[in-house]
Amino acid sequence: MGLIEKFLPREDRTAALMLYGMVWALCFNGYDAGIMTVILADKQFTEYYNMTPNRQGIVSTAPWATTGLAQLLLGGTLASMVGRLWALRISIVFMCLGVMVQVVPNTFGVLILGRLMTGLGFGCNYIATNLYVSECSPRALRGSFVGTVSQFGYQLGTLIAFWAGYGMSFHSSPYNIAWRVSNVIQIPIGLFFVALSFFYPESPRWLLEKHPDEPERALKTLARIRSGQPTEDRIQIEFHEMVASYEYRKRYEPGYLGLFKSKAMLKRLCYGFYAMSLQQFGGIAAVTMYATLIYQSLGWDKGHQALAINGIQSVLQLFIVLVNTFTVDKYGRKQLLIWGFAVQSTALLILSSLTTAFPSNGNRGAAIVEIAMLFIVGLTYCWSNGPVPPAIASEIFPSHVRDKAFGISLLGQTICLIALTQPWPRFNNEVGGLSYWLLFSLNVVALVSVIFILPETKGISLERIDKIFGQVDAVEAGEQQEAKEIAQEENAALGKTAKVEASEEIEVGGR
Repeated sequence: MGLIEKFLPREDRTAALMLYGMVWALCFNGYDAGIMTVILADKQFTEYYNMTPNRQGIVSTAPWATTGLAQLLLGGTLASMVGRLWALRISIVFMCLGVMVQVVPNTFGVLILGRLMTGLGFGCNYIATNLYVSECSPRALRGSFVGTVSQFGYQLGTLIAFWAGYGMSFHSSPYNIAWRVSNVIQIPIGLFFVALSFFYPESPRWLLEKHPDEPERALKTLARIRSGQPTEDRIQIEFHEMVASYEYRKRYEPGYLGLFKSKAMLKRLCYGFYAMSLQQFGGIAAVTMYATLIYQSLGWDKGHQALAINGIQSVLQLFIVLVNTFTVDKYGRKQLLIWGFAVQSTALLILSSLTTAFPSNGNRGAAIVEIAMLFIVGLTYCWSNGPVPPAIASEIFPSHVRDKAFGISLLGQTICLIALTQPWPRFNNEVGGLSYWLLFSLNVVALVSVIFILPETKGISLERIDKIFGQVDAVEAGEQQEAKEIAQEENAALGKTAKVEASEEIEVGGR
């Protein structure tokens, strides 16, 4: 019963089932990243595009250039204009078009164009998904839902990708068919979620922001998501916080103007940017994207060994995400990041020491331990600095700037990813096992920074998050403003009544 209640809370069963379905939105993103790990190791793909370490870096990181564009300008704007769900649908369809451009017979330049298209869709999709889940999750389980949906969906996509790629790796004829089929398999996944999304209601918080003159729309949607009636106390309390916060915040500029004209919002934006940079600061993207090549470089290069190891790791990573589900709302976001970076730093210290001591991969025992350490790094990421940063960045901003601010915060993730992933093949090729000392150092820096910089957001409603940044509680301020307006109206009414009575007395006296 406890397990069922954790995953399907009685009063939030509709929300849980709905939000778990959102994993398919990010499953598409995970598949795209995962399949490139397999494709980059495909000899036919390498020959077809005359791949070099520099070209490998370009293919891997090209999507993140347009992902950064989506994060800076397009993703938040799209989610604000058309809603979270339509932003998801549009971005996924655009990603499917990008995949088609990649798989048709083409040149290296056309391949990169397709990668750029998928990157643009990825950025918009990631923003809309996390905003929707954060805004629809119950307060006490928000970290669990955002983290689980974000990371579990991504890992599910990589799992399907690795094993699809592994299966197709045995097909060498027709020529170049394996990597093309592996790539195109992700399109049905994306289209499946587009169809599923039409059964979802829009975010009630977006509805209130866009249709404040029709608050009953937001209330009815909130009640549906919370599996209750609009008149229930728990739903009325949450809706009251939404309305009170909106009434207070409507005096401020929305969107980019509201974000950059306020010093308080700029400070919060720095926190969001920093939180998202933690996701990629330790170099996990380099380890993941080039996992098959890394395993081959460590001596696991016979037959399909490297691909099989990668596939096994993807299975373990999928289920280890559930550690986050059970712990993030109990122990907090900060504690999980501290534990995660501590574990990853230790594993990378051991890995770096072994690759330095045995640079030629001649010791079989050392090679096994090295693989184990890479497993630990990847598994730890899946319950720590993978799911926790998007939960933080999606919850620390008020509604009138949340979509734009979350998108810009994601630039922290993108900048760190590009900076480490693009040069990694050449860097690893030139310095060999010594390259892992860089990742060890970065994880130690991240660990220290989390201890001294990051605030805790556990258990605070989206409408009351302002207070942890030293600002006015928007709900309390809205309530006070409402009370003041009511008092003014009552005083005005009393004054009018008094004037009428005085006038009547004068009239009577005159008679």
